[in-house]
Amino acid sequence: MELDNIGALIYLPHPKKIEQYSAQSIEYFDSLETYWMKKEGLVFYPFDHSKQAYFFGDTPNPKPIQSFDLTKNEPLSKEEYETSVFMAKNAMESSPLKKVVLARNKFIVRNHDPIEVFQNAVKKYTTNFGYYINIGPEQWVGASPELLIHYEDGILNTVALAGTRLINEKFTPKEEQEQQLVCDFIEDKLKALGIEHYQKSDLEEELFGEIKHLKTSYTLACSSNDALKLVKELPPTPAVCGLPRDRSFDFIQDFETIQRSFYAGVTGVLKKNSATFFVNLRCMRFHEKSIELFAGAGITKDSDPKEEWEETEKKIAVIQQLLS
Repeated sequence: MELDNIGALIYLPHPKKIEQYSAQSIEYFDSLETYWMKKEGLVFYPFDHSKQAYFFGDTPNPKPIQSFDLTKNEPLSKEEYETSVFMAKNAMESSPLKKVVLARNKFIVRNHDPIEVFQNAVKKYTTNFGYYINIGPEQWVGASPELLIHYEDGILNTVALAGTRLINEKFTPKEEQEQQLVCDFIEDKLKALGIEHYQKSDLEEELFGEIKHLKTSYTLACSSNDALKLVKELPPTPAVCGLPRDRSFDFIQDFETIQRSFYAGVTGVLKKNSATFFVNLRCMRFHEKSIELFAGAGITKDSDPKEEWEETEKKIAVIQQLLS
C-alpha cells in the first residue's frame, strides 16, 4: 500500500503485530452494536461520544466521506490551567464531585512526518498500543498504556490505571486514592451486570518512559453481550474523566477550555471473535503546520495547581520525545 493511501497503522502489543488500513476504507461509525463481532476493523471514538466517530474496515467505503466533524484549539496557558484546577477544587467543597481530570494541550511547529513518529512510538513502547490514524485534514499518533478491554473466547481483561509519578519518585496517598476510585468504578460496573466473580491482581506499577502509573488488572468470564455492555459503560473512565463520572463529565464540558476531540477517547480493533480497545492517551494531533500534544491530570480536593501543571508537563515531555 502506498504511503498516500494509508488510512491507519496500528501496533498491537500482543502479538506484536502492525496492521494497516486503506484511506479509502474510512466510514462514519454510529452504532457499536451494528459492528460488534460482525465487522473487522479499527474504531476511533472521541472523548465526547455525541461527536462523530470513525471506522476503518477491510474493504473500500462505497460512499466516501465528504466532510469531517473536527475541532480546533488555541494553546492553553499555565495560568488558565491552574485556574481550572482551583475551580475544580472549589466545586468539590460544595458538591459530590470527588475527582475531575483536567486536560491541556501544547503546540509545536510541525516539521515531522506522522508515520515516522508512529514508527518511533512502536520502537520505544513495545508493550503499548500504538497507532497512526489519518482523519482527512488531520492525523493522530499515539501510544496508549491503558487497556480498556480485551475480549476473546468468553474471557475479558480490563485494567484500572491512575496516578502518575516519575520513575524515581514514590507514590503518595493522593495517587493511591485516584487509583482506588478507578477500581471502585470498574467493580461497580461489574456488579451492575451481575458479575461477582473475577480475578483481581495486586497493585502494580506500570512504566511509560520516565513516568509510572498505578495499575490493577481484572480478568473475568462473561458473555459477548456483557462484554459489549462494558465497552459502552466503561468510557470515559475515571482515569480520564473523574467521579462521579456524569458530574465530572459535565464539569469538563462546562469549564475545560480546549476541545479534547479524540484525546481520552477510545481506539482499538474489532474482529469477528475478539475486541481489543484502549483509552486514547499519550497522543498528538498533526494539523496543517502544527502538532498539538495532549495530557491531563486527576484533580482531587488535595491537589496543588502547580503540581498538577507539572504532572501534565511530565506526560507531554514523554510523548514529545517521539519527535526527537
